[in-house]
Amino acid sequence: MSAASQLQGIPTPEAIRDATREVLNRPEFSAPSSWHDMLISLLNAIGEWLKSLASWSAKNPDLARILAIVLALVSLVLLAHILYLALGDLLPFGRRKAAAPTRPSQWEILEGTARNWWEALAVARRMLEEGNTRRAIWIAHRVMLGLLDERGVIRFAGWKTNSHYLRECAKDDPGYATFAELTEAYEQAVYAHRVTAPSSAESLVRRVDQFSHEKM
Repeated sequence: MSAASQLQGIPTPEAIRDATREVLNRPEFSAPSSWHDMLISLLNAIGEWLKSLASWSAKNPDLARILAIVLALVSLVLLAHILYLALGDLLPFGRRKAAAPTRPSQWEILEGTARNWWEALAVARRMLEEGNTRRAIWIAHRVMLGLLDERGVIRFAGWKTNSHYLRECAKDDPGYATFAELTEAYEQAVYAHRVTAPSSAESLVRRVDQFSHEKM
C-alpha cells in the first residue's frame, strides 16, 4: 500500500473536532444543572401555574371567588395560630400553663412494704421482735426519707445515694441527727451486712416514730 493511500484513510483535523464535539454534546457528558438553573426552572413552573390559574379563574369566576375566600380564611387561621404560639403568654386572656407533672405516690418509697409511714413503722417493730434488725433498719430509713421529702427537707429520687440526701438535709433541721445516725446504720446493715445491735435498731425506729408525729 502506498503512502498516499495510507494518508487518504486518516481523518482530517476538522473531522476529528466535529466527532469530538458530537460526543461531548451527548446527554451523559452534559454538566448537571446548577442551583441557579433549577431555581429559574421552578419560577418558570410557578409562573405557568399562575397563568393557568388566572385562565381558570376567568372561565369560572364564581368558583374562583369561593376558592379565594377559603384561602383567605385558612391564611387568617394560620396567622392567628402563629401569633398565639409566639405571644400567647402576653395576651390578656393568656395561655394555660402546662400542668406540672404529678409526682409518684409517696408510698412508693416504701416499695410495697406498707401503705403509709405508720403502718411501715409497725412492720419495722414486728421485724425487731422477730430479730430481723436489718429489715427494720431498711424500713425505718425509707420512712425517714419519706418524711423528710414530705416536709420539703430533701427531694426523693431513685437515682440519689445516701450521700446526696445527707448533703440536701440541712444540719440544723430537727430530723438531721436521727437521719444521719439512721443512714450510718443503714450503710452498715444493708450494704456491709453487719449485724446491728437490737437496742440500737429499736432506738432508731422509736426516734423515727417520734419524728413522724412532730408537727411540720
